[in-house]
Order: sequence, then C-alpha cells, then structure tokens
Amino acid sequence: MENITARKIYSIILVIIAFSVLAFIISIFSFIPPEYKEIIYMLIILVTGVMIVNLLSDIIEIRVSGKNKQVSNTLIFVTRLAGYIIVIAIALSSFRIGITSILLGGGFAGVVIGLAAQTSLSNFFSGIVLLFSRPFNIGDNITISTWQYGLIAPSYPPKFFSDDFLVPGYTGVVEKMNLTFTTIRLENNIPIKIPNSIVLQASIFINNEKNRNVKVRYEVPSNVDPDTFILKAKKEISKLEFVADEPSIFISETSFANKSNVFSVSVLCQSESVDFPRSEIIKKLISVADSLQHAKSTKKK
Repeated sequence: MENITARKIYSIILVIIAFSVLAFIISIFSFIPPEYKEIIYMLIILVTGVMIVNLLSDIIEIRVSGKNKQVSNTLIFVTRLAGYIIVIAIALSSFRIGITSILLGGGFAGVVIGLAAQTSLSNFFSGIVLLFSRPFNIGDNITISTWQYGLIAPSYPPKFFSDDFLVPGYTGVVEKMNLTFTTIRLENNIPIKIPNSIVLQASIFINNEKNRNVKVRYEVPSNVDPDTFILKAKKEISKLEFVADEPSIFISETSFANKSNVFSVSVLCQSESVDFPRSEIIKKLISVADSLQHAKSTKKK
C-alpha cells in the first residue's frame, strides 16, 4: 500500500511538472484566445487538485485504517469532500469567477439544500459525531432507548415478581455503522437500521459485561420457615455453574393476612443475558420451596 502511495506521489510530481511546462508554453503563444487559456488553466488546476486530494485520502487510509476502519472511511470521505470543494473553488476563481461570488452562491445554495434535506444532513453529521466519539463498537450488544421509537413495556412472567426495570428499547448486536444509519441485529435475528440522528439522542445501554446482577422475587407460603428456606436456597443456587458470588436472599414483604412471604433474591451471574440465569434460579427456588413444604406435610403425618 505504501509503495502504491509513493508511486502516486511521483506521478503527481511529474504531472505538475508537465502541466507547468504546458502552462508556460501556452503563455508564450499569443495566438491562443484568452478564454481558451483560462479553460486550460482551469482544467490543469482541477486535474492536479483532484490527484492531490486523492493522495491525501490514501495517506489517511494507510495511517488510520488499521486502527479503526469506520473512522478511516469517515476521514477519507470528509477529506475528499472538502478537498474537491476547495479545488473547484480555486478552479472557478482562475476562470475569473470571484471567490466572494462563489461563497455567496454556495451559502445561498447551502441554505436551500439544508432546508430541503434537513433530516438527511442531521443523520450525516450525527454519523460523523458517532464515528469519532465511539459510544459503542461493531460487535457490541447494546440497547437503544429513545422517545422517538418508544415501545410499550409488556408484562410477562419473568418480570412479574422482579423489581428490575424493563428497558423500552431495541436490543441487539451492532453490525454496521456508516454516516447515515446504524444497523443492529435484534435478538429475534431481524436487522434494524436506525438513523444516526436518533442514535445520537438515545440512551445507549452497553450489554457487554460478563457479570450480571440477576434479581428475582419469589413468593413462599408463610408455613415454610424463612431461615430454613434462605439457607437451602443459597446452597442450591450456589451450585449453579454461572453463579459468581454468594446469593443475597431476604424477605422484602409479606402478603395480606400473612399467608405468604415474598423473598428478594439477588445473584451475581456470569452471563451476557439475564433470562437464562433467572429461569434456573426460579427453578431452584421452586424446588427448595416444594421440598420444604413436602417435608413439613410428611412430618405432620
């Protein structure tokens, strides 16, 4: 890649020398009409400028692409866009079109285009901010929560006796980032493209932590001794291979007329998801509660 860039540098030097000689020859011969000379000069500036801009973008690609492909693509795009605009402005000025007129015309055109493409430009500049700030990377498991795409939080069994909140958002793995959209593959294996202007305003939950604090609330009849239940539940839950620390279990409330006790269970688990650990913990709680109730009923008999 560096050899290719070196060859490009030599080519640009040769082209500049050739164009300089051509410009000198054109200035010598007076039979060439002035307007033709201006066109030739403008073409020389355009060709040389484009070659220099492309060379700069190649150098940026070599220096940055190994570190971050997304950022390098953004820098290349911005460099070429700004470079081409500058080259065109210089070329037009050589054609006796004033820089002031170019700026005024460009400013007016920019206002018109900006109003007409406000959303697209917002996505574009938001994409630049995201690619440089890097709040997340490709391959990260994230949850994007935003009022623009608000979701109704469903009530389903795993959350019924849990005091942790349900994030109203989209959860999935980041597959692609460009200057307009961020692509996320959801947990149901469906990709979704979210405009970068929405992503920039959203709350982003990074779900890459290996250890998750899983919380469960479980209701047990009051005839089961709480201390015995807590001891046996801790012992059984600790046997689960994904449990990273001793569980915390305590009575958080009692039901009406003291017919049952509600236990709050908090377990640090080595898992990227809380659903499977929660299911296994609930199974252990059910097993402990049933065994204690069975032992109590057998003892009465």
